Amino acid sequence: MQIRTKLALQFIFIAAIIFAIALVFIYAQFRQHLEREFYTLLESKARMTADMVLRHEYELLPLPDSSYRAVGVLPQEENTYIFNAQNRCVFAVIPQGVNVPDKWINQIRSAGESRFQNGKLQAYGASVKSPSGKQYVVISESRPDESQLMKLRNILILTFFLVVGMVAWGGRFFAGQALQPVSHIVQEVDSIHPSDLSRRLQSDDPKDELSRLAATFNHLLDRIERAFRMQRSFISNVSHELKNPLAAMDAQIQLAQQKERSVQDYQRVLDSLHFDIHEMNDTVEKLLQLAEVNAEPAGIVFSKFRLDEAMLQARDTLMRTHPDYAIVFEILDMPQQEEHLYINGNEPLLRTALLNLFDNGCKFSTDKKVHVRIRFRDEGRHEVEIQDNGPGIPDEDIQRIFEPFFRSPQHAHVKGSGIGLSLVQSILRLHGVIMDVFSEKNRGATFRLNFPVYQTI
Repeated sequence: MQIRTKLALQFIFIAAIIFAIALVFIYAQFRQHLEREFYTLLESKARMTADMVLRHEYELLPLPDSSYRAVGVLPQEENTYIFNAQNRCVFAVIPQGVNVPDKWINQIRSAGESRFQNGKLQAYGASVKSPSGKQYVVISESRPDESQLMKLRNILILTFFLVVGMVAWGGRFFAGQALQPVSHIVQEVDSIHPSDLSRRLQSDDPKDELSRLAATFNHLLDRIERAFRMQRSFISNVSHELKNPLAAMDAQIQLAQQKERSVQDYQRVLDSLHFDIHEMNDTVEKLLQLAEVNAEPAGIVFSKFRLDEAMLQARDTLMRTHPDYAIVFEILDMPQQEEHLYINGNEPLLRTALLNLFDNGCKFSTDKKVHVRIRFRDEGRHEVEIQDNGPGIPDEDIQRIFEPFFRSPQHAHVKGSGIGLSLVQSILRLHGVIMDVFSEKNRGATFRLNFPVYQTI
């Protein structure tokens, strides 16, 4: 079912219920008004009749029994009776067919007045005193005139269907008007193609909900455009990073095949090929880890491990491949309990992030050395600073160093793929670690890691 039809039906249903309740209320109030007016007239008729008749009380005699419940008398529409203390009728406007049960007469006598239904007639009775002080009961009954009530009911029913019909038309029309901007948004979104993601949705009123919906779509399109741009850049950079080593390897092989060479020359070629293959493997490994961290973060298993041991293992791994590097540890605060040395996370991934930070620091330092300062807090929040002795990072490049394959022109001469820091940021973000970068020209760069409060598991 279309939203327009659904909204129209809901609007019609709600309006019909409210209008029906209003009409029923009007009908009930009018009926009560007619009923009060009817009994007021009966009471007036009864008391006026009693006042006039009881002035001549001495003339009142009980009506003969033959006049009670007369057979063959046409149904009467109204009548007025007066009964004496013995419940005998002493006066009746229409003497034939007097039929008032004694229970009603006794009830009126005890209550003072009463309203009741006598057959098909509505009756009012009251206890009155004659000028001589005797008690009598006067009863006036009549058939209510329901013609006005029937006319009102018919008018209200007709009005209900006419108004519901008008509401149905208006509801569908205004639902269409209200949803027209949504249709416009749908058409605009349908017209946006992957080849042109620069288009954005336009909104007339910046304060309404549909404008916020359009703004949300625009933010989504911004993210999609960035993702597409990063994907194209990623593919281009990956192709470049893999194509260059392959081309260099192919050139070396062709050059070695042109003529006979010494064993030492072949050894140098093999060493060069081995280095290029190692660089390619390192690049592919980082790409796979980056894809794993960004694509399936929910599937990464966290466990409890010591942060200091993970850092030492990352140092040992780096030193095995780069024995000329130097990593100096300095522990400024040591917790009183060993439990506060632990963190929750994925140890291999976090070790990879630390190794990349150590490797970057040593690579760009003039003396191939980095200083690592560790502050362990008793409350479980740890801080790690990794400082190198390199030329520093320009201010305009600090925010871009975490982009995949970004290489600062200042450091273009240093071997690298430009993936390491992007992988580091993804891993640290997964662990809730906040990373800040501080740098001064010719005084190196410092990467400060603030780990979240340790939660015992």
